[in-house]
Amino acid sequence: MNSYERVLKVLSGEIPDRVPLFELLIDRKVIKKITGTEDYADFCEAYPIDIVLTNTPSKLYEEKVLDAKNRVFINEWGIVRQYTDEVVSIPLEGPIKNPEDLDTYKPPDPYAERRFEELKMLIKRFKGKKFVGMHIHDSLNYPTYLRGMEQLFIDTIENPELVHRLVRISVDHNIALAERAIELGADFIIMGDDYGGIDAPLISPKAFREFFLPGIKEIVNMVKSKGAFCFKHCCGNINLILDDLVSTGIDALHPLDISAGMDILAVKEKYPGLTVMGGVNCGAPLTDYTKEDLIEEVKRVLSRLKPGGRYILASSNSIHSRVKPENLLAMWETVERYGRYD
Repeated sequence: MNSYERVLKVLSGEIPDRVPLFELLIDRKVIKKITGTEDYADFCEAYPIDIVLTNTPSKLYEEKVLDAKNRVFINEWGIVRQYTDEVVSIPLEGPIKNPEDLDTYKPPDPYAERRFEELKMLIKRFKGKKFVGMHIHDSLNYPTYLRGMEQLFIDTIENPELVHRLVRISVDHNIALAERAIELGADFIIMGDDYGGIDAPLISPKAFREFFLPGIKEIVNMVKSKGAFCFKHCCGNINLILDDLVSTGIDALHPLDISAGMDILAVKEKYPGLTVMGGVNCGAPLTDYTKEDLIEEVKRVLSRLKPGGRYILASSNSIHSRVKPENLLAMWETVERYGRYD
């Protein structure tokens, strides 16, 4: 059974030969420590990762440097962002300062060829061998980048029409990206917007249902109508909106982080038609544990989550720059040995 077949089995509710492996993002510096280069595709070829995925959505857009010393740039959305030591840059400022700014605002062309260069390469190299996907946003991130998160949440009360217009821009753009990706051969789309805080959702369930849930449903419906699978990544504590997210028809949910108050096993048991992804904390186990302790932690996770299938092992967010390369490889080696089904 190859990686593609393994993942397809799990998503179909069947039992594969072993638990599949997924990571939303693997920092290229970690890859370089292991292989000597930062080539993601070569790394995926050499190691047992079953699902390959395009880089963070912010990498899809051209960047113009504003301050080289502080690594500040502006992208095609007109959003000012800053790079740190991690792959995902930090949004600093958006172009929609006043509601009137939206009247003349034009978002980037979703069909520009540069958006799909990495996906085409992954499809050419891994189609039918590994599960190939594209990482996009959904209803929340672009509105927060364009307007600022604090102001956007104020707008849900003071100017709800503006929020709906911003969400419409985001949903239309992401539907176009997803549709083109599926046409090119993507097996799945993963939507990456985070709706959870440390203890609860970032917004009330009522506001989530009014402003953001309908757009998520639109994207999921389009993806599934085209015959592809739809995954949802959502960090934080999302217990109060779990039913809403699952109701959209998503096939898999990532990462259900225990450190944010999520119980991945309880979610798996409550929604038997949903595949859960995650289980290994991307903090101390992957950054500080000895290799031996990391192996024991992965074995513990497998003993809880492997039975009955519908499980894909991953870190609780991504493989960031502080992850020990030896712990990443030990995690995968442990799954290959102890993640097998009878």
